[in-house]
Formats: sequence, C-alpha cells, structure tokens
Amino acid sequence: MSAILAITLGNSTAAAVLATDSVLGPVRRVPVNQLQDLRDVLARTHRHGGDPIPVAVASVNPPALERLLGLLADMGLPPAAVARKDFPIPLRTEVEAPERVGVDRLLGALAAHRRVGGACVAVDFGTAITVNSIRADGAFLGGAILPGLGMAARALSEGTALLPEIPPPAGAPAVGRSTQEAIAAGVIHGAAGAVANLIAGARQVVGAEARVILTGGDAARLAEHLPPNCRELVPDLVLEGLVIAYREWQKQ
Repeated sequence: MSAILAITLGNSTAAAVLATDSVLGPVRRVPVNQLQDLRDVLARTHRHGGDPIPVAVASVNPPALERLLGLLADMGLPPAAVARKDFPIPLRTEVEAPERVGVDRLLGALAAHRRVGGACVAVDFGTAITVNSIRADGAFLGGAILPGLGMAARALSEGTALLPEIPPPAGAPAVGRSTQEAIAAGVIHGAAGAVANLIAGARQVVGAEARVILTGGDAARLAEHLPPNCRELVPDLVLEGLVIAYREWQKQ
C-alpha cells in the first residue's frame, strides 16, 4: 500500500506523520501558527520520477487549513485531500447536526472503535477536552466538551481581578498551599473529576465494560488522576483515524 502524509490541524498544534501501510512513522508537531516549520516534511512528498505522496488533512481550524493549502501551492505540490470535504469519515453517527461535529472527534472515535472492536469511550485532552461515546456496533453517539487545562487556567485569570495566569500544570496536590498551587489543583483535579464522571455516564449508555482510550497533549498528565481502568494512552489516535478514513476512501 502506498505511503500518505497525514496532517491534523488543531486549535493549538499541527501534527504530521508519514504512514506506510497501516504503520505511523515518527510524528512531527509544531504550533499551529508556525506551519512553515512543516516545509521539510511537506517537501518529502515530492518523489523524483514518481507521483507525489498524497497529503490527507483533518482540520478544526479553518484559518490554519487555508494557510496549509497555500503553503502546498507555494511549494508547487498538489492540493491536500481534506477529511469530510474531499473524502468521508466511515463512521455512522446518531447525533443532531452531524456535520457540525468536529472531525477530530469523529476520527478519534473511528480509530478507537477499530482498535477496540466494541463499545468504547475516546477522550481527547487538547485545547478543549472531549469525551466521546461509541456503541459496540460502531455508532458515534456524541459526548461532552469542556475546557482544556490551559483554557481553564486562562479563564480564571481573565475573569478575575487578582488571580494570576499559570502555565498548564504538570500536576498538583489536591490541597494547594499557594494561590498558584490552588489554581493548579482546581484545574488538574477539576478536569480529572469531570472526565471520570463523564466516563461513568458514558458507560451507562454504551456499556459498563466499554474501554476508555485517552489521547491528546494533556492525556499523560491527567491519566494518573483517572480510575485505573481509564488510563489506556494512544497519543496519535486522531492521526490513526485520519489514515484509516483516507485508506478506505482510496480503496473505493
């Protein structure tokens, strides 16, 4: 099976990986406002004497997608295939307005169900945290969206007169002994408690034995604060889903 370059454009980070067969290579991550730093990765799609390696993109950031497509054009490379616009995501949905569900949520759900082969809950700890419920037959049922760690910390600073803004904390005791520690405790343990409660609610819908898959930039730091049966980490779940969706479209 031919190689593809898969790229996800989030609210904060862009990730790119060269996938051969079903195997993902090393993942390159850059701030989403520094897409020029992907030039060297994009340049590898040009193969002398052969067709360019195709580029598949999933984006929840329209301005970043426009910049990426412009970068490809500036480099003389073919346009990328964009998930949901140019090729479908092979996942049945049972939600209102499925076209408004973020492609990152759908691709993460697709990859989680393909890994598990049954009911599962995919939790993505990014700029926003999403908890997504997938029934045993593969139907995406929806879920919950809440602020990510950085967003929550910024909201406390921006919405109050005296609380400082702190960087996304790596960890925190439950009882903070300074204002900064107290904010970190609220952000970390608040997010973990909310996610644990949402997972419990999701399991009531899709099944008590549903496997939980964690992904996203803050997944590792929050996993230890979740119940032991909710700590399975797959760092590149959305990229996996993007590759699956593009490959299946290629076969049609």
